[in-house]
Amino acid sequence: MNLVAQQTIPQPEVRPRSRIGLAVAALFVVFPAVPFYIVLFRTALDIPFCDDYGGIEWVIHLEGLSGSAAKLSFLFESQVNEYKLVFAEAVVWLQVALMGHIDFKLLSAVSNAFVLLIALLLWKMFLPARKDLGLRLALFIPVTWLLFQFEYQELLNWGGVGLQHLPSLLFAFAAIYLLFGKTRRAFWGALAFHVLAVAASTNGFLLLPIGLLVLVPGRRYARIALWLATSAGCVVVYSYHYNVMSSKSSQDHSVISALLHMRPLYAISFIGSAAGPAFHVVSFVLGTLLCIFFFWMARRGYIRRSPAVSCCVLFLLLTAIGVAGIRSDMGLIQSVSSRYTIYSALFLIFAWFAIVEEFLQHSRVPLLDNGMYLGAVAASVFFCILMDATGYIQMKNWDERVVEGMVEFEHPNPPGSTKGPVISLWKGDDDRERSNPSARAALIESIKLGVYRPPKY
Repeated sequence: MNLVAQQTIPQPEVRPRSRIGLAVAALFVVFPAVPFYIVLFRTALDIPFCDDYGGIEWVIHLEGLSGSAAKLSFLFESQVNEYKLVFAEAVVWLQVALMGHIDFKLLSAVSNAFVLLIALLLWKMFLPARKDLGLRLALFIPVTWLLFQFEYQELLNWGGVGLQHLPSLLFAFAAIYLLFGKTRRAFWGALAFHVLAVAASTNGFLLLPIGLLVLVPGRRYARIALWLATSAGCVVVYSYHYNVMSSKSSQDHSVISALLHMRPLYAISFIGSAAGPAFHVVSFVLGTLLCIFFFWMARRGYIRRSPAVSCCVLFLLLTAIGVAGIRSDMGLIQSVSSRYTIYSALFLIFAWFAIVEEFLQHSRVPLLDNGMYLGAVAASVFFCILMDATGYIQMKNWDERVVEGMVEFEHPNPPGSTKGPVISLWKGDDDRERSNPSARAALIESIKLGVYRPPKY
């Protein structure tokens, strides 16, 4: 498959009618990000939540080690279920080194910022040959409304999880984007982002075959060798003390066994998970339609005309298959988990990229008279408003439960009670879910060591 970028055929440019039109288009592009970050800032808490307690235990262990070599070794050998989250743990380590303690609110701000960086990268990839800024902005409107919304609220204001998925997406897309650069500097940047993608999440390894699809047709043998060497180095580092018996879903806990039980239905629901957990069947339908659409676009030759976007879609598709392999045994409902809907939203965004590049940018009909364009803008705005409303309610409920747990921890009633502050995300509110002994012990120890300073209630 030849993914080398083809020469872009010059298209007639449409000049903006006025500066007012340009300003209106820019306003519509930027607007969804404003309430997005205002709400995240106001709802962020400096309180650990679910998996964050594992991060606290990690910091406690790190602080107990002496010497940079021992700490670096611990960084590369640490494992969370099937994953090694080197990037997220390195960010936590840096924060503790600079501040002396963990600040979960700041970690959330760092992970939330990656959404903006993804949006900027998507803008770089969108109609790069078009010089008409007004037209580009107008056609880009659905992208930001699909991205800056709260459907994937499990990744937002939750530094531990957010620092896995969001950076891995940014780093992978950046590596793909730079692979098509013509300069050596761009290629070295692609190598660096490949390493960062692997450090962020396991799906970073999917860049190995994608990179070969890009480089092999062009017979860039030196670059192919460097790409293979970099990938091999990542494999060596990742395999350092890796535990293959760490699967959450496989009955025998084998990662290999879990991958062999991949269910296609899970992958398809994952792709269409933007439809939401309340509409599980609709998620499967949406996933099926997206697969059919991208297959049709490939048959039309879209891969040759827009290879970078096509490779990003391939990365998302391979990620869906990989997640299905690791998580299929946990049931189809897991495939539409909120933390996964960011991937489905990106499928929708790249589908819009393809529609714009193949159809809308060639249309002579003004955008304000184009039913396809107006329908897409209206649908994306409605989707964003709906997801913001439901996601905001869920985020507020999280905050209330987390604060309630911390109050129970700081002011036990009756005295000596071991309830709080641990609250599970997916299970019920019974006492067992509010008194996790190991997490509670880690919290108490972190306070004693000064590596975490909980807010007082």
